[in-house]
Amino acid sequence: MTRKQVLFFLALSIVLSSCGAIKGVTNKKMMNKSLSKATMFDSHLTGFALYDPADSTFLYTWNENKYFTPASNTKLLTFYAGLTLLRDSIPGLKYTYKGDSLFFTGTGDPTFLHPDFEDQVIFDLLMDTTYSLHYVKPQFKDEPFAPGWSWEDYEYYFQPERTAFPVYGNTIRYVYDSVGDKFFVEPSFFKDFAEIREIDSEKLSPYRLQNTNIFSFAPDTARSAYKNSVPFKTSDALTVALLEDTLKRRVNWVEDFEFEHSRLAYSRSSMELFAFMLKRSDNLAAEQILYLCATEMRMPLQADPIRFFTQEQNLKIYPNPPIWKDGSGLSRYNLVTPRSMIAVLNYISSEISIEQMKQVLAVGGKDGTLKNWYKPKAGESPYVFAKTGTLSNNHNLTGIIHTKSGKDLFFSFMNNNYASSSRPVKLEMEKVMRLIYEKY
Repeated sequence: MTRKQVLFFLALSIVLSSCGAIKGVTNKKMMNKSLSKATMFDSHLTGFALYDPADSTFLYTWNENKYFTPASNTKLLTFYAGLTLLRDSIPGLKYTYKGDSLFFTGTGDPTFLHPDFEDQVIFDLLMDTTYSLHYVKPQFKDEPFAPGWSWEDYEYYFQPERTAFPVYGNTIRYVYDSVGDKFFVEPSFFKDFAEIREIDSEKLSPYRLQNTNIFSFAPDTARSAYKNSVPFKTSDALTVALLEDTLKRRVNWVEDFEFEHSRLAYSRSSMELFAFMLKRSDNLAAEQILYLCATEMRMPLQADPIRFFTQEQNLKIYPNPPIWKDGSGLSRYNLVTPRSMIAVLNYISSEISIEQMKQVLAVGGKDGTLKNWYKPKAGESPYVFAKTGTLSNNHNLTGIIHTKSGKDLFFSFMNNNYASSSRPVKLEMEKVMRLIYEKY
């Protein structure tokens, strides 16, 4: 290469780097204007971080080190725990054979007889065995509700109780029969205790006596099917009764039994459960994943040790580590920063590819909690792949944005303590995300 060619390429590289620097400054000014000039973001606490995982660089930050209530963004921490502690499939049953008896107990699997999971390997195992069945009372160490949960939400579909052996998602469901144009109750075990109300302006909320399984509900075809459900009060006695009702055979209840040589039966793909949790933002799935991890590690069914182990051994984030109190994000004791959520995404991407991450997250304009938001324009592909997080007065979004230029960027966008509904906040967030898609 001649001296003139060397000088030419040197000059070209300087020009290109200058253009990149100018574009970076321009984009930061654009982002500053989008966040600081919008009156919606000025009325509450807003945090934002945009990160390029290709070169490990923060492209833009705003209140990135302040703590926020993450709501269901917490599920990304649970997802990482599951990725690092579970196998390719989840443990669905702990069991052993003794003489002509099958002794079994719960692993925390939330998919057993769940209406949204068609294949029921564990149910088939219990149904087809010629051994007598003996349900062993699980060594469950937690309360049905986690610290920081709202006790008065016990009757809403999004807050079923945590248990060692969930059955039917620990809820009754009001299922619509389009032929008969009416609703019926599943499982039918509860049909005599579940009133079906007509929709009216005064009784839109579900109703269940707090400590009993007596229900009154006004189902609506306008809701997603899973929202036409009410959690039931769990107990070992009820679990045994439901098993007998469904299996149509005797199930003995054993208070104390030592599993000397226990086995684990696996029910379904871990990634299938992760996608279900993240796309729908299913709270029971999130909570139970921590118990599945405990089962796999041969530990007692207790969530705290799994969270502590994950943060101490696998999810080390400093400074400002997440304050992590439950699996689902229902607890208002959880706290994270936008920067720490970017760190969580980085940890996840060290376990699976970004393309695999996109497959399990909700997709803007397509599915899950983002089905009606971040819709691509005609001819465009989806560009937002993320986990939502919503509690009253809080809405957050953390995930991946695939820009028009072809980059996959990580982001965390947090909004806490607004006095309005979440819709105006989401509309402003959508504008910012669209701007990033087009300009970065």
